[in-house]
Amino acid sequence: MRTFFRIAWRNVRRNIRRSSLTVLIIAFGLGTLIISNALYDGYHEKMISNIVQIFIGHIQIHAAGFHANPSVEKCFDGSVADIIPHDRHIIAFARRVRFQALASTSTNSGAVTAIGIEPEKERTVTIIEKSVVSGRYFDKSAGDANECLAGEQLMFNLQLRLGEKLVLISQGIDGSMAADAFRIVGVCRTGNPDIDRSFVWIPIRAAQRLLNYGNKISEIALLCDRADRVEDVQAKIKARIDKADMEVLNWKEAAPDILQLVELDLAMQTILTAIIAAIVALAVMNTMLMAIQERYTEFGIMAAIGAKPRQIIGMVVSESFFLGLIGIVAGLIISMLGFLYFGTHGVNLASFSEGVAKFICLKTVVYPVVKVKQVVLSCLFVLASSTFIALLPAVRAVRLDAVQAIRHI
Repeated sequence: MRTFFRIAWRNVRRNIRRSSLTVLIIAFGLGTLIISNALYDGYHEKMISNIVQIFIGHIQIHAAGFHANPSVEKCFDGSVADIIPHDRHIIAFARRVRFQALASTSTNSGAVTAIGIEPEKERTVTIIEKSVVSGRYFDKSAGDANECLAGEQLMFNLQLRLGEKLVLISQGIDGSMAADAFRIVGVCRTGNPDIDRSFVWIPIRAAQRLLNYGNKISEIALLCDRADRVEDVQAKIKARIDKADMEVLNWKEAAPDILQLVELDLAMQTILTAIIAAIVALAVMNTMLMAIQERYTEFGIMAAIGAKPRQIIGMVVSESFFLGLIGIVAGLIISMLGFLYFGTHGVNLASFSEGVAKFICLKTVVYPVVKVKQVVLSCLFVLASSTFIALLPAVRAVRLDAVQAIRHI
């Protein structure tokens, strides 16, 4: 059998044109598969990152029941020393006071979600500062100043302008009416329509003063360095708190609708990958079929001089295997060139980013994310396709009568 392996390798080198065509098809197919998967993974990770950094964070800590019913009574002491563990995967956290309020002007009013934030810490967890499109973000000396940021659509709905005052009316922790006027210093455009039309941000000390909170807060939002470490960090936090009085939610639990969107996105990626893989397999199969069928005469002569069917089949499969290996090397080179280009320039989604932003707040440029597992699986798939697809025509060839095969045109 070793002799037939050597013959198979010589056959690969003998017909350079045929071998080059096959290798080119395999390489192009593999390159397309790897690059498309990397771009889709980049798109997917960017989507999750943007959603998390718009508002949610990777982990949220609340008083028990706050997520289901966010009332002002559900609050807890603002000290984080006993809550946040020292973990290298926690890169930032921010305390907040979140409450429902009525935003009122001299002519209009509407329901809003008001968020009291620590300006310096919030900028490390979310992208609120970067979303300011007009005016400015809170400065370091904001303290409990009566300043606010408002969503762009909310400004339009309430017919407000930068620099005007907005009155927030809510209920204090003691049940009394709470109201105060805040001057709008910045307008935010996050890309999320729900946030842009109903969110107002104020300094956390101003929110605590408004609700008579003292040092109490509504929630703590944490950002982790890696999405796959979120559940580990969540478990550590749960071990440090009183589970009867507190709740710790990861982003999937805090926003199940977003989780459904992510799962739908993964399903779409699977379907797209399957379609591309099928196209690659068909292209390889077509090339291999043509290459083998034109060699029926050669197989007939081999059978006539005593070669056994399994030896001929083994030789053909070995040729396909060698071509597959060469094609994989060439495909990996194509993939590397693709990563160099797209890693620098990315893929511009400007033509439809406005529609996408309504759901996932995606920025217009996506860069590839290379996952070793995806690359290995793609290589194995292409190698298996190029090798085993050759079985069908090879079996058909050895079943032909030797004389018929020699006369085959």
